[in-house]
Amino acid sequence: MSKKNASRGFTLVELLVTIGIVGILTVIGLPAMRDTLERNSVSGQVNTFIGALRFARSEAIKRGLTIKMCRAVGAESATTPACTTGGGNASPGWATGWIVFIDRNDNGTMDATDILLRAQEEMTSSGGILGGAGNVVFLFRPNGMLAASGASQFTFKSKSQDSAQERRVCVSTQGRARIAASATTSCTDTDV
Repeated sequence: MSKKNASRGFTLVELLVTIGIVGILTVIGLPAMRDTLERNSVSGQVNTFIGALRFARSEAIKRGLTIKMCRAVGAESATTPACTTGGGNASPGWATGWIVFIDRNDNGTMDATDILLRAQEEMTSSGGILGGAGNVVFLFRPNGMLAASGASQFTFKSKSQDSAQERRVCVSTQGRARIAASATTSCTDTDV
């Protein structure tokens, strides 16, 4: 009676071919994966920003009070976070974070008597959230309208500063925000 030795496993050639194929697929797939991750990061930042705007607007309507949303550095860790003035149109802009609060004494700053509703930490994966020179604060009136006149626009940049990954958000005087068709679209109050 003869005994057959059944071999199992891969030969060295099969293993090298498999490793070569995996290497080629990795080289081809990594750039697409990087683009996808950047696109998703920018989309997440856009959604977080629009969510904060909608939250501030709904709180103004619900409470019948003026609600303020402003840029803030270190908002999540400060005992009494403060609004950051200027720099809304320079990188990193709004990516430093923001706060939404009830300004009880209407002095335009976050005081101990004010009520903090939400604080957004710095978006470290952002290449910047840039608005116009005057886009450093939103004041939502009790009717949901913004106190400022004219539409605002914000450009969300990727960490790599790839212009193909940029997104634009338009905010109307009615307090409504939308994502523009492209990052080069100009925002007017009639198209929001």
